[in-house]
Amino acid sequence: MHRAGVARVRPCLRWILPGLLLPFVAIAAPPDRPSVQPRATVAAPGPQSAEKLIAGAVVGALAERFGGRGVEVRFGPIEQRPIDERRQSIEGEGSLRFVGDPGWIGFRFRSVYDTFFDQPGPPVLDVGVGGDARPIPNDSLALRQLEDHVASTLQAETGLHDVRMQLDRVETVETGQHYLGIEARGLADFGRDGSRDLRISALYDRRSAQWLELDYELAADAPMPEPPSTTAQSVVAGR
Repeated sequence: MHRAGVARVRPCLRWILPGLLLPFVAIAAPPDRPSVQPRATVAAPGPQSAEKLIAGAVVGALAERFGGRGVEVRFGPIEQRPIDERRQSIEGEGSLRFVGDPGWIGFRFRSVYDTFFDQPGPPVLDVGVGGDARPIPNDSLALRQLEDHVASTLQAETGLHDVRMQLDRVETVETGQHYLGIEARGLADFGRDGSRDLRISALYDRRSAQWLELDYELAADAPMPEPPSTTAQSVVAGR
Protein backbone atom coordinates (compact mmCIF):
# COMPACT_ATOMS: atom_id res chain seq x y z
CA MET A 1 0.00 0.00 0.00
CA HIS A 2 1.33 3.43 -0.98
CA ARG A 3 0.39 6.72 0.65
CA ALA A 4 0.32 9.78 -1.59
CA GLY A 5 0.56 13.44 -0.78
CA VAL A 6 -0.27 13.45 2.95
CA ALA A 7 2.26 15.08 5.25
CA ARG A 8 3.30 13.14 8.36
CA VAL A 9 4.83 14.43 11.59
CA ARG A 10 5.41 12.66 14.88
CA PRO A 11 2.46 13.42 17.21
CA CYS A 12 2.46 13.73 20.97
CA LEU A 13 -0.15 11.63 22.76
CA ARG A 14 -2.28 12.62 25.73
CA TRP A 15 -4.64 10.02 27.14
CA ILE A 16 -7.93 10.20 28.99
CA LEU A 17 -8.89 6.83 30.43
CA PRO A 18 -11.91 7.35 32.68
CA GLY A 19 -12.09 3.73 33.83
CA LEU A 20 -12.23 0.18 32.65
CA LEU A 21 -15.47 0.39 30.71
CA LEU A 22 -15.55 1.05 26.99
CA PRO A 23 -16.36 3.24 25.15
CA PHE A 24 -13.76 5.77 26.28
CA VAL A 25 -12.15 8.81 24.74
CA ALA A 26 -8.44 9.18 24.05
CA ILE A 27 -6.90 12.39 22.73
CA ALA A 28 -3.84 12.76 20.58
CA ALA A 29 -2.57 16.29 21.22
CA PRO A 30 -1.01 18.51 18.54
CA PRO A 31 2.82 18.50 18.48
CA ASP A 32 3.20 21.98 20.04
CA ARG A 33 2.04 20.63 23.40
CA PRO A 34 4.35 18.78 25.83
CA SER A 35 4.41 15.04 25.44
CA VAL A 36 2.63 13.10 28.20
CA GLN A 37 3.34 9.42 28.53
CA PRO A 38 0.36 7.04 28.25
CA ARG A 39 -1.05 6.31 31.72
CA ALA A 40 -3.67 3.76 32.68
CA THR A 41 -5.88 4.17 35.73
CA VAL A 42 -5.72 0.46 36.58
CA ALA A 43 -2.65 -1.73 36.08
CA ALA A 44 -4.13 -5.11 36.99
CA PRO A 45 -4.00 -7.69 34.18
CA GLY A 46 -7.17 -9.05 32.64
CA PRO A 47 -9.48 -8.71 29.64
CA GLN A 48 -10.21 -5.03 30.30
CA SER A 49 -6.51 -4.21 30.62
CA ALA A 50 -6.00 -6.02 27.30
CA GLU A 51 -8.72 -3.84 25.80
CA LYS A 52 -6.81 -0.77 26.95
CA LEU A 53 -3.61 -2.01 25.32
CA ILE A 54 -5.46 -2.74 22.08
CA ALA A 55 -7.21 0.62 22.14
CA GLY A 56 -3.89 2.33 22.84
CA ALA A 57 -2.34 0.70 19.78
CA VAL A 58 -5.28 1.87 17.66
CA VAL A 59 -5.07 5.44 19.01
CA GLY A 60 -1.34 5.51 18.27
CA ALA A 61 -1.91 4.25 14.73
CA LEU A 62 -4.62 6.85 14.11
CA ALA A 63 -2.43 9.64 15.49
CA GLU A 64 0.38 8.56 13.17
CA ARG A 65 -2.01 8.36 10.26
CA PHE A 66 -3.27 11.92 10.77
CA GLY A 67 0.02 13.27 12.14
CA GLY A 68 -0.06 16.83 13.39
CA ARG A 69 -3.82 16.99 14.00
CA GLY A 70 -5.32 16.44 17.43
CA VAL A 71 -7.91 13.65 17.39
CA GLU A 72 -10.46 12.34 19.85
CA VAL A 73 -11.23 8.63 19.66
CA ARG A 74 -14.08 6.60 21.13
CA PHE A 75 -14.57 2.86 20.93
CA GLY A 76 -17.42 0.41 20.70
CA PRO A 77 -17.15 -3.22 21.86
CA ILE A 78 -13.90 -5.02 21.08
CA GLU A 79 -14.25 -8.67 20.01
CA GLN A 80 -11.51 -11.18 20.87
CA ARG A 81 -11.45 -14.68 19.36
CA PRO A 82 -8.77 -17.32 19.99
CA ILE A 83 -6.51 -18.26 17.08
CA ASP A 84 -4.34 -20.70 19.02
CA GLU A 85 -3.02 -21.12 22.57
CA ARG A 86 -1.07 -17.89 22.39
CA ARG A 87 -2.80 -15.57 19.91
CA GLN A 88 -6.19 -13.91 19.71
CA SER A 89 -7.89 -12.24 16.76
CA ILE A 90 -9.05 -8.72 17.62
CA GLU A 91 -11.77 -6.79 15.80
CA GLY A 92 -13.68 -3.67 16.68
CA GLU A 93 -14.95 -0.32 15.55
CA GLY A 94 -15.11 3.21 16.82
CA SER A 95 -15.19 6.81 15.70
CA LEU A 96 -12.78 9.72 15.69
CA ARG A 97 -13.06 13.44 15.31
CA PHE A 98 -10.49 16.15 14.92
CA VAL A 99 -10.22 18.48 17.89
CA GLY A 100 -12.58 21.42 17.37
CA ASP A 101 -14.65 19.59 14.75
CA PRO A 102 -18.13 18.37 15.79
CA GLY A 103 -18.32 15.58 13.20
CA TRP A 104 -17.34 12.00 14.06
CA ILE A 105 -15.74 9.72 11.44
CA GLY A 106 -16.32 5.98 11.77
CA PHE A 107 -13.50 3.43 11.55
CA ARG A 108 -12.93 -0.30 11.94
CA PHE A 109 -9.80 -2.09 13.04
CA ARG A 110 -8.36 -5.57 13.38
CA SER A 111 -5.24 -6.91 15.02
CA VAL A 112 -3.67 -9.99 16.60
CA TYR A 113 -3.07 -10.03 20.36
CA ASP A 114 -0.16 -12.00 21.83
CA THR A 115 -1.29 -13.25 25.25
CA PHE A 116 2.21 -14.49 26.17
CA PHE A 117 3.83 -11.07 25.81
CA ASP A 118 0.54 -9.30 26.66
CA GLN A 119 0.72 -6.96 23.67
CA PRO A 120 -1.22 -6.35 20.42
CA GLY A 121 0.26 -6.34 16.95
CA PRO A 122 0.02 -3.32 14.62
CA PRO A 123 -3.66 -2.70 13.84
CA VAL A 124 -5.11 -2.62 10.34
CA LEU A 125 -7.43 0.38 10.01
CA ASP A 126 -10.34 1.18 7.71
CA VAL A 127 -11.28 4.86 8.15
CA GLY A 128 -14.50 6.40 6.87
CA VAL A 129 -16.63 3.28 7.39
CA GLY A 130 -19.24 2.36 9.96
CA GLY A 131 -20.74 4.93 12.30
CA ASP A 132 -22.92 7.44 10.48
CA ALA A 133 -21.28 6.85 7.08
CA ARG A 134 -23.92 6.86 4.35
CA PRO A 135 -23.60 6.23 0.60
CA ILE A 136 -23.95 9.28 -1.63
CA PRO A 137 -23.50 9.97 -5.37
CA ASN A 138 -19.89 10.38 -6.41
CA ASP A 139 -18.50 13.91 -6.25
CA SER A 140 -17.21 14.58 -9.78
CA LEU A 141 -14.81 17.36 -8.69
CA ALA A 142 -13.28 15.29 -5.89
CA LEU A 143 -13.03 12.27 -8.18
CA ARG A 144 -11.23 14.26 -10.89
CA GLN A 145 -8.79 15.61 -8.28
CA LEU A 146 -8.24 12.07 -7.01
CA GLU A 147 -7.41 10.75 -10.47
CA ASP A 148 -5.02 13.64 -11.16
CA HIS A 149 -3.30 13.28 -7.79
CA VAL A 150 -2.68 9.54 -8.10
CA ALA A 151 -1.61 9.88 -11.75
CA SER A 152 0.95 12.57 -10.88
CA THR A 153 2.26 10.47 -7.99
CA LEU A 154 2.72 7.45 -10.26
CA GLN A 155 4.44 9.64 -12.85
CA ALA A 156 6.90 10.82 -10.21
CA GLU A 157 7.54 7.25 -8.98
CA THR A 158 8.00 5.66 -12.40
CA GLY A 159 9.49 8.55 -14.37
CA LEU A 160 6.85 7.97 -17.06
CA HIS A 161 4.96 10.94 -18.48
CA ASP A 162 1.92 9.10 -19.84
CA VAL A 163 -0.01 7.77 -16.83
CA ARG A 164 -3.80 7.79 -16.87
CA MET A 165 -6.48 6.58 -14.50
CA GLN A 166 -9.42 4.46 -15.65
CA LEU A 167 -11.65 4.09 -12.60
CA ASP A 168 -14.75 2.01 -13.27
CA ARG A 169 -15.93 1.15 -9.73
CA VAL A 170 -16.19 4.06 -7.32
CA GLU A 171 -18.08 4.12 -4.02
CA THR A 172 -18.43 7.29 -1.96
CA VAL A 173 -19.77 7.69 1.57
CA GLU A 174 -20.33 10.87 3.53
CA THR A 175 -19.31 10.87 7.17
CA GLY A 176 -18.64 13.43 9.89
CA GLN A 177 -20.85 16.04 8.15
CA HIS A 178 -18.30 17.18 5.54
CA TYR A 179 -15.91 14.27 4.90
CA LEU A 180 -16.01 11.90 1.94
CA GLY A 181 -14.69 8.36 2.12
CA ILE A 182 -13.87 7.11 -1.38
CA GLU A 183 -13.07 3.54 -2.45
CA ALA A 184 -12.19 3.13 -6.12
CA ARG A 185 -10.99 0.34 -8.38
CA GLY A 186 -9.84 0.39 -11.97
CA LEU A 187 -6.69 0.52 -14.07
CA ALA A 188 -3.52 2.55 -14.02
CA ASP A 189 -2.72 2.96 -17.72
CA PHE A 190 1.00 3.40 -18.46
CA GLY A 191 0.53 3.76 -22.23
CA ARG A 192 2.95 1.59 -24.21
CA ASP A 193 4.20 0.11 -20.91
CA GLY A 194 0.85 -1.58 -20.26
CA SER A 195 -1.58 -1.26 -17.38
CA ARG A 196 -2.13 -2.61 -13.90
CA ASP A 197 -5.14 -3.09 -11.68
CA LEU A 198 -5.43 -0.32 -9.14
CA ARG A 199 -7.25 0.18 -5.85
CA ILE A 200 -7.58 3.58 -4.15
CA SER A 201 -8.78 4.44 -0.65
CA ALA A 202 -9.11 8.10 0.29
CA LEU A 203 -10.60 10.49 2.84
CA TYR A 204 -11.47 13.97 1.57
CA ASP A 205 -12.39 17.08 3.57
CA ARG A 206 -14.95 19.01 1.57
CA ARG A 207 -14.70 22.07 3.80
CA SER A 208 -10.96 22.58 3.33
CA ALA A 209 -10.75 20.81 -0.07
CA GLN A 210 -7.87 18.69 1.26
CA TRP A 211 -7.03 15.00 1.06
CA LEU A 212 -6.58 13.84 4.65
CA GLU A 213 -5.66 10.37 3.47
CA LEU A 214 -4.89 8.96 0.04
CA ASP A 215 -3.65 5.39 -0.32
CA TYR A 216 -3.30 3.39 -3.51
CA GLU A 217 -2.32 -0.17 -4.26
CA LEU A 218 -1.24 -1.65 -7.59
CA ALA A 219 -1.82 -5.32 -8.40
CA ALA A 220 1.15 -7.45 -7.43
CA ASP A 221 0.93 -9.83 -10.39
CA ALA A 222 2.57 -7.42 -12.85
CA PRO A 223 5.90 -5.58 -12.58
CA MET A 224 6.04 -1.81 -12.19
CA PRO A 225 7.02 -0.23 -15.52
CA GLU A 226 10.71 0.66 -15.61
CA PRO A 227 11.40 4.39 -16.10
CA PRO A 228 13.76 5.57 -18.84
CA SER A 229 17.32 5.64 -17.51
CA THR A 230 17.83 9.39 -17.99
CA THR A 231 14.56 10.20 -16.26
CA ALA A 232 15.32 7.80 -13.42
CA GLN A 233 18.62 9.57 -12.73
CA SER A 234 17.00 13.00 -12.68
CA VAL A 235 14.25 11.83 -10.29
CA VAL A 236 16.73 10.33 -7.83
CA ALA A 237 18.99 13.37 -8.01
CA GLY A 238 16.12 15.68 -7.29
CA ARG A 239 15.06 14.01 -4.04
